[in-house]
Amino acid sequence: MKIFYRDPLIHFTALGVLLFALYALVGSDKAPQWDTRIHVDRETLLTFIQYRTRNFDRAMAETRLAALKQAERDQLVEEYVREEVLYREGLTLGLEEDDYVIRRRLIQKVEFLAEGFSSAAVEVSEAELATYFEENQQTYYVDPSITFTHVFFDKTKHGTETVALAQAGLENLNAENVLFSQAPGHGDRFPFHLNYVERTPAFVASHFGRELAEAVFALPADAANWKGVFISPYGAHLVMVTSVTQGRVPELSDVRGRVREDALRQRREEELEVAIGKIMARYDLVIDLDTGAAQ
Repeated sequence: MKIFYRDPLIHFTALGVLLFALYALVGSDKAPQWDTRIHVDRETLLTFIQYRTRNFDRAMAETRLAALKQAERDQLVEEYVREEVLYREGLTLGLEEDDYVIRRRLIQKVEFLAEGFSSAAVEVSEAELATYFEENQQTYYVDPSITFTHVFFDKTKHGTETVALAQAGLENLNAENVLFSQAPGHGDRFPFHLNYVERTPAFVASHFGRELAEAVFALPADAANWKGVFISPYGAHLVMVTSVTQGRVPELSDVRGRVREDALRQRREEELEVAIGKIMARYDLVIDLDTGAAQ
C-alpha cells in the first residue's frame, strides 16, 4: 500500500477531491460568474503571450505566435487553459478573500501592467544621455589600480629581527638586480598572493592593511628597483611596482552602453510612478486615524 502514498497522481486526485469538498461546504452559495466554457482564440493567445513575456508589444506577440509550430501552439493553449481553470476555481472557492499574499500579487500585477504600458515607448535622447552621465559621473568612476610583486619576511618566524632582515634583503635584491619574475626565490611564504596585477586600493588593503596599501600606491612605477621596508600585520615587505593607474571618470563613449541602460531604468521608474499617480488620482482619500482608538 505504501506505493500509493508516493504516487503524484494519487496526491493530485486527493487534492481535487478536497477542493471540491471544500467548495461544497463553503462555496455552494457563490455561483460562478461564468459558465464552464473556455474560449481560446487568436486574441486570447496574443494577450497571454504579452503577459507571459512582460512585453506589451502586439507586433512582437504576433511574430512569436506566427513562428510557433503546431505542437508548440498546442502547448501554449494547454498552458493558458490550465491557468484559466485554476484561476476560475480559486475565485469560485473564494480563495482570494482576506488573503494578503493574493493581495500583494494583485498589487504586483497592477504595478507590472503600469510598468509595461508606461515603459513601452521609453527612450532617451543623446542630450538626455549626456545629462544623465554628467549628473552621475561618480557611479562610473574607475578605481585606481596597481601592479606589483613583493618579498615577504614573516614576523612570526623572525620576531624582532624581521625589519633588519628586510633591510638587508632590500640591499641584496637591488645589488643583484633581481627582476619582478624572480621574486618567488626570495623571502618567506605570504598568506595571500605574491603578485598583484591591476588591483584596487581596497583589494590591496584587505591583504596588507590600509597603511601599507596607501604607501604602495604612493610609489611611482619602477621595474628596476625594489622599495621598502613596508610593514603589514604579518611582517615586513619589499615591493617592486611595475604600473600604477590613477583613478578616473571615464569618457561617456567608454561606458555608453551601461549609462544608457541606467538612464532607461531611471526613466522607466519615473514613468511608472507617473502612471501609478494617475491611477491613485481617481480615488478619494479619507484619513481617520482616531477610528478605533481607546475612549
